[in-house]
Amino acid sequence: MMLLGVALHSATAYSTFPDVWSLKDPVTSRAADLFILFIHTFRLPAFFVMSGFFAALLIERRGRQAFLENRAARLALPFLLGMLTMYPFLKISSVYCYFLARDADAWSRTLSWLAQGRLERSIEPMHLWFLEILMWLCLAAAAFAPALDRLLGAPWFPRLLRSRAAIPLCSLLTFPTLLLTEVGILDTPHSFSLHFHIVLAYAVFFCFGWGLYRHRTALGAFERMRPAVLLPALPCLILAAGAIDRQLAVRPARDWLAFAASAALNALMAWLIIFGLIGLFLRRFSSPSPRVRYLSDSAYWLYLFHPPVLVLVQMPMMRLAWPAGVKFLLGLGFALPVLFWMYDRWVRPSWPGVVLNGRAYPRGLPAPGPPAEADAPAGAAAAGL
Repeated sequence: MMLLGVALHSATAYSTFPDVWSLKDPVTSRAADLFILFIHTFRLPAFFVMSGFFAALLIERRGRQAFLENRAARLALPFLLGMLTMYPFLKISSVYCYFLARDADAWSRTLSWLAQGRLERSIEPMHLWFLEILMWLCLAAAAFAPALDRLLGAPWFPRLLRSRAAIPLCSLLTFPTLLLTEVGILDTPHSFSLHFHIVLAYAVFFCFGWGLYRHRTALGAFERMRPAVLLPALPCLILAAGAIDRQLAVRPARDWLAFAASAALNALMAWLIIFGLIGLFLRRFSSPSPRVRYLSDSAYWLYLFHPPVLVLVQMPMMRLAWPAGVKFLLGLGFALPVLFWMYDRWVRPSWPGVVLNGRAYPRGLPAPGPPAEADAPAGAAAAGL
């Protein structure tokens, strides 16, 4: 899910949607819109399902105080370090690209913008906002852990997992939270204030993950799920995109039918894909793999620090009239090797690796062989989950 965020942001520069990335390329594509909507619908919901699962695991094994200390180290510290190291560069790059598309002397306009003191007045959580939402949910989970265990540890939860109505019922829980959003899809905050409706929307997925941990012996229900459960997500995507287009076309008026349709379709699509992916990964990726483990360990770093690397290649391509798909692939083709090289050389074996992965690891792929029983959950929990 973290690596999909890199692909998502490589596409957002070429989307017709406004205000979705640090810069906007003059070349846009409707295909980029569909790709972004598809990934955005399930990526962070699936991440928060895993976050709830590992929150319940950590509180059970270590207690609430140790859980909060762990979350402060794995979430709050990377959040602060990311803001300090990336915000100035990304914001200035965004402002420069904005003027570049409108003014021949973009650099002078950018310097004037900085001289007005607008950098510090424009501060926002950038792509790190999900860590802020997750920290709020972790605080709430620590406070209400006994109540969550009583509610989600009850027999109704495994019965729900085994029911054919599981996906529709979960979608019904998400639907009203999307009615609090702007266009019926999960909103992205652009400030540090508490966005209650966003926290509430992701709390549904977080609590579902908590219930999965309390009834982890019932995960076999997902393994028996056919891959065909993923197929209805495609027509949902097309219809949801049409509903969003309709809303954007009539702004500032509100098309309530299109808004409700967008919320319903995105809720259903999110749960279809989450259930389908859990079943797929339980069947196909349950055996230990050094390469998959390395990829999992590196994903947190790649997501947190990919924007500067991605922007470095996206900015010079703004002057090229190449197709959006070509620019998208070139952005990924440049950013991913650079980020993996940085991770292996400087992050994995040193103190940033301790912050992100729980401890430092030697460079290169780990040796083959099954991990220790307690190591796999701890490694996943260390990666911000």
